[in-house]
Amino acid sequence: MRKFGTFLGCGALLLMSVAWVEGQQEKKQPGAGGFGFGRGGATNPFTLLNMTEVKKELDVTDEQMEKLPDEMMVAISKVLNEKQFKRFKQIDLQNHKNNAFKDPKVQKELKMTDEQKKNIAAILTDEAKEIADLAPKGGGGFGKGKGGAGGGNTEKIATIRNDSKEKIYTVLTKEQRKSWRDMIGEEFKFPTNPFGGGFGKGKDAKKDPPKDKDN
Repeated sequence: MRKFGTFLGCGALLLMSVAWVEGQQEKKQPGAGGFGFGRGGATNPFTLLNMTEVKKELDVTDEQMEKLPDEMMVAISKVLNEKQFKRFKQIDLQNHKNNAFKDPKVQKELKMTDEQKKNIAAILTDEAKEIADLAPKGGGGFGKGKGGAGGGNTEKIATIRNDSKEKIYTVLTKEQRKSWRDMIGEEFKFPTNPFGGGFGKGKDAKKDPPKDKDN
């Protein structure tokens, strides 16, 4: 299931790209119908396969779904040039926010020790609990109020995530923080509301690790 989270994050970026491309097509063909992403049509393979009903119809297993992130990245790498794909991977990492540090590939790249992995996992568990505690009582979930994914708690969620991020940076060494800066690259300004609600990052901007004083 851990990889499935990666799949969803990567999928969100893919959906943004699809939405943009189809938006351009609509501009060129204003009279075209039945193809617009923003009109409720599930026209791309990712959206279709991610539908609960389709997964049930095809009897798709969790194991199969977990294979999709890596396969999707391979497909994207064949479409983009080297420079574009490098930047795409940086944006993908930023899109995962603090959860990127749970990715085995990231942990391997940063050469994390078992102790670091354990400490970061504890930080992320506390973060998830704090965010869950902000959810409206009665199972209403987020996204009903103003401000996108966090409703009226967007700023509180951003604060929780930023606090967790600072804690994670204290777990990393100077060399690891430098490597992380290289891995995420320049900050990407995600659209506040790319699909009409729920995916914006609001004020929770992805920031570089604090500069080490002795750099």
